This record gives sequence, structure tokens and C-alpha cells, in this order.
Amino acid sequence: MEREVIWSDKAESDLQKIYDFNSPIIGEQKAFQMIEKLVLKTDILTNKILSGTRYISNRRPEVNYQKLIYGNHLIIYLETEERVEVIRVFDARQNPIKLKL
Repeated sequence: MEREVIWSDKAESDLQKIYDFNSPIIGEQKAFQMIEKLVLKTDILTNKILSGTRYISNRRPEVNYQKLIYGNHLIIYLETEERVEVIRVFDARQNPIKLKL
């Protein structure tokens, strides 16, 4: 049985910010393709066997966040038996304190 991938409001907002930042630099089509690839990357999380590695938050180290890396981006998520919730999408070249997790 596959798990459902849910995107938090923050994660969707992060995707929009990534698109808005990159669109004037690389063009709308390539920026859209970048977002599309980030979203498609999370498809592997539907399989319970495949997952990312632990991400330890400075603010909440007790929370068992996981991360998936795609290019320069971290996809931060929480997983249960039934679903995966994408919490944030973050450009890893930035200061991780900006994540506020």
C-alpha cells in the first residue's frame, strides 16, 4: 500500500517563492520545470521502504523530521504509516535558521 503525500501550506508557499526567485533568472519555463521536478521527487516517498535521512532541527530536535535532497533543495517532511507530510522546501545554500522548524 502506498502512502499519500500531503503538502503543508508552508511547503506550497516555499515552492511559490522558489519559482518567483528563479523565474526572472532562468525564465518562467525552466523555473516551472524546477518546481515540477521538486514535486515529482516526493513521489518516491509514497513507498514505505524508500525515504530520506533524518533532519535535526535546532529548535525542535525531538521532532523526527526527514529530509530528501534534490539539487540545491531540501525537502523536509514528517512520515507516518499512512502518509507523508511535506513541511518545507528549502534552498540549502541559505542559512538553515531561516527554516524556523
